Parts: sequence; C-alpha cells; structure tokens
Amino acid sequence: MMNNKPFPALYEQIIDLIEPYQVYLVGGAVRDLHLGKPIHDLDFALPVDTIPAAKLVADRLGGAFFVLDPERETARVILKDENDQRMMVDFTLFQGKDIKADLGTRDFTITSMALGTGPDAKVIDPYGGVQDLKDGLLRATTEQSLADDPLRCLRAVRLAAQFGLRILPETKDQIRKYGSGITGISPERIRDELFRILDGPKQAAAFQALEILGLSPCVFFEEVTDQHIKELAFLEELWALFLKEHDQDSAANWSLGLLIHRLGRYRGDLQTYLKGEPVPGRTIYQLSFIAPLLENGKDKDIKSDTPSILPLSNQEWEILIQSKQAAEVVLQYSKSEDNPRPLDIYRYYRQYKSAGIMGVFLALASVSSEYKGSSHQDGWITILDKCRSFLEGWWEKKDQWISPPILLNGDDLQSEFSISPGPRIGSLLESLREAQVERGISSRGEAVQFLTDLVEGSIEISE
Repeated sequence: MMNNKPFPALYEQIIDLIEPYQVYLVGGAVRDLHLGKPIHDLDFALPVDTIPAAKLVADRLGGAFFVLDPERETARVILKDENDQRMMVDFTLFQGKDIKADLGTRDFTITSMALGTGPDAKVIDPYGGVQDLKDGLLRATTEQSLADDPLRCLRAVRLAAQFGLRILPETKDQIRKYGSGITGISPERIRDELFRILDGPKQAAAFQALEILGLSPCVFFEEVTDQHIKELAFLEELWALFLKEHDQDSAANWSLGLLIHRLGRYRGDLQTYLKGEPVPGRTIYQLSFIAPLLENGKDKDIKSDTPSILPLSNQEWEILIQSKQAAEVVLQYSKSEDNPRPLDIYRYYRQYKSAGIMGVFLALASVSSEYKGSSHQDGWITILDKCRSFLEGWWEKKDQWISPPILLNGDDLQSEFSISPGPRIGSLLESLREAQVERGISSRGEAVQFLTDLVEGSIEISE
C-alpha cells in the first residue's frame, strides 16, 4: 500500500494549473511514494499539449522553461521549492495510444506506474511494479525496453544498489544480452549514468555487479578486481563515517574506528573537500571512487587504462592522476621507518596540490585489507599517524608548511644580489620557501641572510 508521504508544496499548484489536461504522474515519483521517500522532482505524461502545459506552469510559477526534445514534445520546467532547492518538472508525450501503452515502453516495472491527478486518482500498475517493490525485486518491464536503450542496463545496477533490490535472473540475462550495446551510446550519457552510480549508495556492490554482468568494459574499465572492490568498500564506509556525524564507535571494525579516532578532527574539512565540484554537478566524492580503478600512472598516462577515454574535464583528469601518484608517495612512507618532515609535506603538496588529500585516503584504502585483526593494530596506528601529518600540513599548518608568506620577490633578488632575470631567481626563491618551512625563517632580514649564505656557498640545502 502506498505510504501517505506528502508531495512537494508546489504539487497542488501545478495540478491546479494543468487540470484541464489529461495528465498522469509517472516514473520515479510514483515509486518513491510507495517507498515513503520524499519526492523531489516530478514527471508528468500527457496525451497531447505537453509543451503548452509546461509553458503555462513556468509562466504562472516563475520557473525556467526548456524544450528538451522537440520531436517527442518533451519539456522541462525548473522551479524553486519551499526550501529554495531546485526542482525539475518534466512533461512528456505518451509513447503509445494511452497511458498503459506508454508505461509499457518504460525501463523497469518499479517505474512503469502512473498516478492520476484527480481527487479519486488511482495507481495504474499494469506490470506489477508495486508487488516488485514489496518483494525487493528489479524486473525489466519488457525485454525490448533494454534492447531499445542499452543504457538502461547500467541504470538497473544503480537502482538495485540505490533501493536494495535483487535483479531477477531473467533480467540479468537480458542485461548480458544487450549490455554490449552501451558502447554505441554517446560517452557523455554513459559518464552521466556512471556518476549517478558513483553518488551511491553501495558503490562497491554496484561495481561488483557491473563486473559480474559484463558491463565493466562498457563503462571505461576493462576489469574490476577483488582488490578494487575492497578499496571501494573501504572508501564507501569511510566516507559514510566522515560525512554523517558518526564517531569511531559507529565504525564496523576496529581499523576504521582507529582511523576516525586519529583523523576525526578533520571531519568538517574533509566534508567540504569531498563536496567540491571540479565541474558543476560532479564532485570530488564521486571522483574518489574512480581513482582506485585506474593504474598508478607512473610510466604512462592513466587515461590509457580505459578502453575508451572517460569523458572528464582536464581538471578532473589532473585530480585523478595526481591523487594516484600522491598515494604512491604516502605508501612509501607507510613502508618506511621515517616520518614525513614538514619539508617533505611542503614538497608533496607543491607537486600534487589539493589532490594530495585524496592521495592520503587512496593510500589507506590500498593497504587497509592488510591490517585485519588486532595483531596489526600497532602497524595501522603508525600508518594513520603518518597520514595525519600530511592532513595536518594542509588543514592546520598551511601557512607554515604549505604556503609560507612571501618575504622576498624576484625584484628584491635582482636589487639585493645583482642577479639578472632568469631561472636562477626562481630556484633561489624556491630554496627560500623551503628554508621558511624547514628552518623557520620568518622575517625579511632572515631571508636576505639565508640567500646571502646560499649564494656564497656557505650553507647547503636539504635534499
């Protein structure tokens, strides 16, 4: 039975405006009503006049109006809800002679339901979506629905993870049959569906399903190994602990509990970092789940690790490449008796910038499976403390270790030391910045004296 979950406040206003049309609420909104989940966006199906109906809603409610597909008469209105959050309202033309025929063209039974908008409205459910929701099953509405749009095979994995559903054997067989057709779809559409999977939940299980169903090569990854799954599962649980105000007692195992205890002070900083968007709509959080699936890129561009290039921005690729390389540096310290010095941390972030933050956690993910059982506790604590030093540098001692104040510039060096413009000036200024980190130089006078000694050869700089 459908839960009595309220619609968005704008719902009644929209219905009042489009009452003259024969309109049905369809898709995910009907599914979410049955699951008792909040309704964010709305999809309406109409037999005619979709574009005029959408334009009317936009004009009366002050929304933005777009025609998404002129041939199919599909339009979108973007409104602001009662919480000032963006709300999308889509209007689509029936694909078929009536609403039942339209529902037969949709992907899965749990979204092949409709709800009339009148006072005595009933759910139209010709394919048993309500029962499948109750039983926790994901079933293709028809085999043809996957053949018509193979990207729905990816969507099956996402929906199963998102709602905790079991994909039926016959639907799995259909996914294996039609999944290879994904390669004929635009890379941008594949990427967008992939990023919905990356947004969670259950990213590790989703990628395991992609591998089992033979879809990994279709979404830019030749193979998803058991080690990849372990690293994804570690990040999944770790981010859940950091992003939801949990403490170390909430962790499922002692290693994560210790991690939260040692690094929990950076929860707020990490939340801000993970929510960052190198490209609007795509976050660092999502990118972090791609990184474990790529090679380290020591001797090659990690882009070549994908059968076809994942269409990301240059900035996103730079973050992925730098974070993988940064993780290798952190791992070297994890295997060494030496602790990172402030100068090491300065050089680390000079090379990898903020991607070094992700590098710390990728390193932890890659070795986490080696530290199972209390006998490994001391070793895990040692690694965590080294990782904490890298995070401390970025979030607590940035002015001292990462970006010390400028004491002298190139013009100063030319006037003080009669040095001609050229690469040597940059080299000396870099030596000064390193000395500020390592030696605590903090005044102009100390800076001049240091460079004087350096130029005269009376001091040596650290390797």
